[in-house]
Amino acid sequence: MNCETYSKLELLMDKKVFIFGCGISGATLARKLASHGWNVTIYEKNKYIGGNCYDFVNQDGVLVHKFGPHIFHTPYRDVFRFVKKFAKFNKYRHSVLCNTNNLIFPLPINFESIKIIDPAHATEIIHVLKSFYPDKTTITLDEMKIIDNYEVKKLYQFLYDNVYSNYTAKMWGVGIENVDPSVINRVKIILDEKNNYFPDDKYQGLPVEGYTKMIEKMVNHKNIKVVVNSPYELHFINEKLFIWNGVKDAGSVDVTNTKVVYCGRVDELFDYKYQKLGFRSLKIQFQTFNQSSYQPAPVINYPSDPNFTRITEYQKLTLQNNINKTTISHEYPGMWSEASTDFNTPYYPISNKENENIYHTYIKQIQSFNNFYLLGRLAQYKYFDMDDAIKNAFDLADKIISGK
Repeated sequence: MNCETYSKLELLMDKKVFIFGCGISGATLARKLASHGWNVTIYEKNKYIGGNCYDFVNQDGVLVHKFGPHIFHTPYRDVFRFVKKFAKFNKYRHSVLCNTNNLIFPLPINFESIKIIDPAHATEIIHVLKSFYPDKTTITLDEMKIIDNYEVKKLYQFLYDNVYSNYTAKMWGVGIENVDPSVINRVKIILDEKNNYFPDDKYQGLPVEGYTKMIEKMVNHKNIKVVVNSPYELHFINEKLFIWNGVKDAGSVDVTNTKVVYCGRVDELFDYKYQKLGFRSLKIQFQTFNQSSYQPAPVINYPSDPNFTRITEYQKLTLQNNINKTTISHEYPGMWSEASTDFNTPYYPISNKENENIYHTYIKQIQSFNNFYLLGRLAQYKYFDMDDAIKNAFDLADKIISGK
């Protein structure tokens, strides 16, 4: 990685862009632009790059994900071809179990799950589901709800009460009825026996050396400079955009007519002028054991536990089979707050009317800036899977390159 610290900002030429944030979105955009002759400077406020994809080898030799498990999966061939330029991927296919009140079955719900949950009526339920949706391979919980069959309705109620409702209440801190249906319907019901968490995604796996190494290689380009632990900040003053280096009386540079991409929180950019946007966060606690395996699946969800949501065993994700120790993590959800010790990292934008209104109020403040762009989960206040984040960065790169 080409990391440098600058005492001064230099606007070298027209094909110059500043990117604030070196997560997967910012790094992807930087590489795309650099490959087309753009000179890119990335400012990353953390001492590491990778954003929430950041991973590292712990003191026990296990590759772990600092911000919880990240599994790469995509149906997009162009996205997979892009990331494969910077990493060799293992053959991992995501496998999840659910443990609710000591009843254990595969997630997402599939025909094997149904046989475990209701063995006496599984044959009937499976037949009804296949008959009602003969051309579908997956359905949502809402699509199950409309089926007029007694046993299917019982299964629906069991899943609603014991899987979806409990997990959602913990994850989002509100009842399931107050959560956007799109969030709940992301977890599909699979209409076959296959235990595959992402059945529609042809390309799956994890980078063998980790996401951090992959992103380091992504930004290792002659046209890309990365400033980590960066003091540089953006400020809108009198309808102009300035980059300030965070040091008192050090001056600032007017970049109103230069391409600037911001990947941070848009409310923070405006000093929370129109109220803070809400995020859910996670407290992740790691433990290492002197044994080769801890649990029967890489991830086990615990909807019925009052405190944590899931346990991840990282060796089962990274396929590090040559280590006699194993590291796990418990995830405890909570409301994000900068002042919190446990929940000071914003993970998931909270999709509701109040936050949408706040977000659009901020967006109105930047509509007149033709060279300023928002990119990624925090800036666009939208949850992105990794492949969608990359695809989103592709789109912005095309826009900038084409000058549209």
